[in-house]
Amino acid sequence: MKTFNCILGVFSILGAVYCMFFPGVTFLNTGWIAAILLGVYGICSIFEYFSNPARKEKKNNSGLISDGVIGLIIGIGSAVLSVIALFSTGIRAILDVTILLLFAFWLVYSGVAGIIGAVMRKKNGGKMWWLSLVLGIILILSGVYGATHPLIAAFSVGYMVGIELMIYGVRLIMSVFENNENG
Repeated sequence: MKTFNCILGVFSILGAVYCMFFPGVTFLNTGWIAAILLGVYGICSIFEYFSNPARKEKKNNSGLISDGVIGLIIGIGSAVLSVIALFSTGIRAILDVTILLLFAFWLVYSGVAGIIGAVMRKKNGGKMWWLSLVLGIILILSGVYGATHPLIAAFSVGYMVGIELMIYGVRLIMSVFENNENG
């Protein structure tokens, strides 16, 4: 799992760089990017929950499974909306804004989860809790901005997706090192 997290983290960071260099193309493909990103995140979280042998003893893992299920549901919803947009060009703009808002709300949710995770890491004596706290705050600010300014956010969605991918990649790589410290 550590190798998979590290590889997925590197690909997420590379995808973030691509999204930030080509924000217009990213906006046109927002639905697919959100579907893939959230779907992979959801599947990985669910897989990590079920692959952890001590999951019955730890109550903190319930957040992992709920993150995974919510990410998977929103990812599937984004994919469905993207497919509808392919066949209905008249409502493409409405669907793009809807996907943008879904993604913005996911950023807020992911930021809150990151802050809660940072607090839990600090209580458990983790060394990198402050980085999760900062990344969570950035995610919340990005999500609130995207939800309150959807037309302006449409122009900067490449950066928003890039930020989310970058933070997700850093978190995945960071989890590899935290597991090495604790295990």
